[in-house]
Amino acid sequence: MLRTLLAALPLVALPLVALPLVALPLVVQAETPNIQPGLWENQTTMIMEGMGGMPDQTETSTECVTQEDIDRGENIIEAPEGCTLDHVDMSADRMDYTMSCPGPQGGRMQMDGSMRFMGDRAEGEMTSEMDTPMGPMNVRMEMRGQRIGDC
Repeated sequence: MLRTLLAALPLVALPLVALPLVALPLVVQAETPNIQPGLWENQTTMIMEGMGGMPDQTETSTECVTQEDIDRGENIIEAPEGCTLDHVDMSADRMDYTMSCPGPQGGRMQMDGSMRFMGDRAEGEMTSEMDTPMGPMNVRMEMRGQRIGDC
């Protein structure tokens, strides 16, 4: 569930920079997130701010989350290749993180995100700022997940 939600911005917004996803190994110990194993429905909505008339984009997916996935804790964060995970602070009920990535034509992209874990549901938001040839672009991603049954 977390892989899908946290990878949502790179999957949707980063085709501009064409970066594939890879798992980032993290060395920081953290609590296990308060997430129940099972079948999860995840919804992400991308809001492009300052892109005049570009409609919000919403995607829904399902994913089987195992206890093994949950036990991996923050090691389940996925990020685009070449990005740096600058900060992760994780507890059982919350995760805050920042990462930076190379942007198009030498610019940089900074992403700040947070997730709340509530057992059978999770929600969060990620914001990013990217330097583009047309000027700064801001993207906000709203993420929600709900356990909908057994796998």
